[in-house]
Amino acid sequence: MIDTSELVSDLVETLRDIEDLVTAVGGDDDVIFGYLDAFPSTVSLAHAVHTMPTPGIMVAWQGTVPASFGGMDVWKHQLTLFVRATAAATYGSIFRLVTKGTPATDNPGNVPMSNYTVHENCYPMDLPLIERRTDAEGLDYFEIPLSFTEIGDN
Repeated sequence: MIDTSELVSDLVETLRDIEDLVTAVGGDDDVIFGYLDAFPSTVSLAHAVHTMPTPGIMVAWQGTVPASFGGMDVWKHQLTLFVRATAAATYGSIFRLVTKGTPATDNPGNVPMSNYTVHENCYPMDLPLIERRTDAEGLDYFEIPLSFTEIGDN
C-alpha cells in the first residue's frame, strides 16, 4: 500500500501545474495545499476547512478502502478537495479545471486530469462529483471527492 501523504502531495503538485486553475484562484499556487494530519498541530479538518483561504483548494486524505479491479484485490484511496470560490473563480469553473484541466509538466499529449496519472502507483482518478457543504458558521463551500485505485498492492 502506498503512503497516502505522497498521494496528497502529488495531487497538490499536479493541481498547481494546471496553469488555468492557478489563474482561477488568483495566481497564487500556495492557496492550493494539502492537509496532513499531525498531532497536535493539525487535528481538526473541520477547523482547517473553516479557516482556509478564499479562493482556495485544500486536499485531504479521507480514508482507504479495499476494492476489486480487473479481478484483483486492490486499495482505493479517498481524497477530498475542499473548495472556496469567488465570483471570479466560480465553483463550476474550478470543478471543470479539476476534471478537464491539463497539467503542464511531463504531459506531452495534454492529457486532462480525468485521465492523468497523479501517482505512479495509482490509476487516474475515478470521475468525481461536486457537492455543496456548509461549515459551522453557515458558510457554504464545495467538496470534490476523488478516488484513486492503487495498481496492485504496492
